[in-house]
Amino acid sequence: MITKKIRIQFVDTDASGRIHYSAIFRYFEIMDHDFFRRIGYSYKKIFQLGYDMPRVHVECSYLGEIGYDDELEAQVSISKVGNSSYTLSFGFYKEDVPVAKGSLTNVFIDRKTGKSVKIPESIKTELIKHLEPVSVE
Repeated sequence: MITKKIRIQFVDTDASGRIHYSAIFRYFEIMDHDFFRRIGYSYKKIFQLGYDMPRVHVECSYLGEIGYDDELEAQVSISKVGNSSYTLSFGFYKEDVPVAKGSLTNVFIDRKTGKSVKIPESIKTELIKHLEPVSVE
């Protein structure tokens, strides 16, 4: 599991001062990219290897209030690794209290053909090392 402190930006809030429902997905994206950099496979490197990883499913449940300038602890880990896809799990905490949880599924595709392909073994090995669903209750 990888953790990171994030701070909610003004641009991500609505008129009530709470996070806009869609903005949490930007933080999923930040954590997704950070995760891959930490395991040695930045998105840039994956693109250079000839792969894309489009999102095929994303979901989020809000468990508490998230507002402008809140500092959250964000967690990300791998919850599932398939042949061509993987799923990341996310948990967000404010002062150790869970405020959001979610998941994001990506599929590996060949950049030239646009068809799904098996996850390269070297990347799959790294993903499996981090197989640990985030548990937010």
